[in-house]
Amino acid sequence: MATGMWTAVSGAVAQQQNVDVVANNLANADTLGFKKDAPTFKEYLATVERNHDGVEVPRGPIKDKELYPLDGKDQAFVITDGTYTNFKQGNLRVTQSPLDVAMDGPGFLEVSTPSGIRYTRQGSLKMAMDGRLVTSDGYPVLASQAGGLAAAQPSSTVQPGQGRPATQGGVAVDQNNPAAARFINLRDRPGVLTIGPSGEIYSGEDLIAKLSVVEFNDSRKLVKQGGVLFGNADLTNLSTAPARTQVRQGLIETSNVNPVEEMTRLLQANRLFEHDLKAMKTYGELLSKEVNELGKL
Repeated sequence: MATGMWTAVSGAVAQQQNVDVVANNLANADTLGFKKDAPTFKEYLATVERNHDGVEVPRGPIKDKELYPLDGKDQAFVITDGTYTNFKQGNLRVTQSPLDVAMDGPGFLEVSTPSGIRYTRQGSLKMAMDGRLVTSDGYPVLASQAGGLAAAQPSSTVQPGQGRPATQGGVAVDQNNPAAARFINLRDRPGVLTIGPSGEIYSGEDLIAKLSVVEFNDSRKLVKQGGVLFGNADLTNLSTAPARTQVRQGLIETSNVNPVEEMTRLLQANRLFEHDLKAMKTYGELLSKEVNELGKL
């Protein structure tokens, strides 16, 4: 009977993790570029996974359980097998801001963070005080390495240790950061800023740089780090096929979380959690009777 208790416990633990994931999705329903998560569950059927060894026939009186000992291995338990991210594109919202961009397709913007290069679909960009093009979290947006458009041409370069930091296009360059040479400088650009479908950034008719828009062969290999950043440890996962993503200026991608759908999932998970708790309580009462009442017979 006690084994049935653990079946209910495993279900309650799985639903608790499900509630946590859904609650996080709801909390980020208004986060730009957020991709919702969903847990996957695995049913562990002990009968299937037990070793089918030969049965040693006992000597003496034989009972049924000795010929086919279960030892609780007929119980099915539920465990959380993992969490996957749904990369379905969110709705595109019109902002008419020249620095807002939306990825229309599977691509990601390449950004530089203290932990290394990361990828995001959060396209609410801005110009930092030093002229760099950065995300809303302050991470520099990187330029594409193709075509020699890594960044604006340097107006001056001073080696470290000569009194002032090295600069590139008037922007201080971190010599310890290999991606610093790909920072995009918008300082002293008086022309109208336009961004083309392929990511080219123009100031008037002058080409400044090209946004680095990266696509992946298998987005399931990306690891979510924070709310809207993703890491990629497998360099072979970078797609070399012709780009399918177009950059839309003046638009921004919203979260792909449907609040109504997530509220329904949250209510369902809570009810299943309550059912497992009731089953645990019932098993507890039965075990109490077994100890307190059957012992008196």
